[in-house]
Amino acid sequence: MYGLNKTLHMKRFFLLLFSILPMIVAAQGHKGTVESCAPTREGKVLYSDKVEVKDSDRQEIFQSIHAWAKENYGKDVFISSVSANKNKGTLFIGSKVELLLNDSEKTIVKYKMRINCQDNGYSVEVTDISYQYSPGGEAKAKTYPAEDVIMGNGKGNTVTAIKDPVLFCNATYFFVESLFADVYDAVEN
Repeated sequence: MYGLNKTLHMKRFFLLLFSILPMIVAAQGHKGTVESCAPTREGKVLYSDKVEVKDSDRQEIFQSIHAWAKENYGKDVFISSVSANKNKGTLFIGSKVELLLNDSEKTIVKYKMRINCQDNGYSVEVTDISYQYSPGGEAKAKTYPAEDVIMGNGKGNTVTAIKDPVLFCNATYFFVESLFADVYDAVEN
């Protein structure tokens, strides 16, 4: 009887482990665990990623990312823009998207992404983040810089209209991680 009970508990344990494993992996992004949902540099919220791409030259990496950027950001000048310097291997993207915070709240997040291609790799920075937010469905949304909302992982929130800055912080972090994954996929494909 004891052996059967122990086996049942082990089955439940492994079932639980395998059911939460996707959530743990998703929460880690493609680079590792979350140290901070709002990394900063010189007082500004700034997300960065540096990726090594073995046996690839700058032009090859640039062309892959540039094609992806034109396809995803170059179609509607009212929503996004792409500028590129082929000689320097740099791309600048400005965009805004609707960010779902939970089942009932959303915001428009505006951001700038800078990509610098080198031989055997590239670096990406996402900065100048702001939120157009309308709490409770107010007609007029107000714009708040990320530094006023998510600084200190949400603890530095100075915007009284935003009641859950940690929600903004986590949503922004995972959104930026998905941007980094998109750039990575563009280079790998």
